Amino acid sequence: MHLDARATGTIATAPWRPRFRTSLAVLLAAASITLSGCGEDLMALEMVGYNHTDEGIYAFAVNKSGGPYLAPHRGGGNFTCCASVPRTYRPGMTLDVEWVNNIKDIPKQRTVVVPPYRPQDGGMLSVHFLRDGNVKVFVTMVGPRHPTYPLQGDEARL
Repeated sequence: MHLDARATGTIATAPWRPRFRTSLAVLLAAASITLSGCGEDLMALEMVGYNHTDEGIYAFAVNKSGGPYLAPHRGGGNFTCCASVPRTYRPGMTLDVEWVNNIKDIPKQRTVVVPPYRPQDGGMLSVHFLRDGNVKVFVTMVGPRHPTYPLQGDEARL
């Protein structure tokens, strides 16, 4: 004998309802996280790389925006479009840099802190692969030979 939920005064729960509610909650949470980044004023920068190491860099990327091959102890000749950063600097900002030295390598990855910059500095994103294995990035309008370039001294030597 089948009892109708309306006749018994109880609300029957279809087996799919708990999964639907969970899925809906996850979807709404994801949408709110995604939308929270909308409207941020970003500036697009040309990206340029510098390889201070003894080994070539087959390819690199900053937050999934790709850069070109960098020969050992070379760089600055090829610009790619585009990397994006917020127009207004936020303390503690980071960028994810990935690279491979050879096409068959597993990508290496560093999360790099972005030094302070001003909106008027927004010409290029310079990415430096240093001899000690560190990676530095700069939002700048000037190149490495300029006296105000952020990377100076022996560290800047290609």
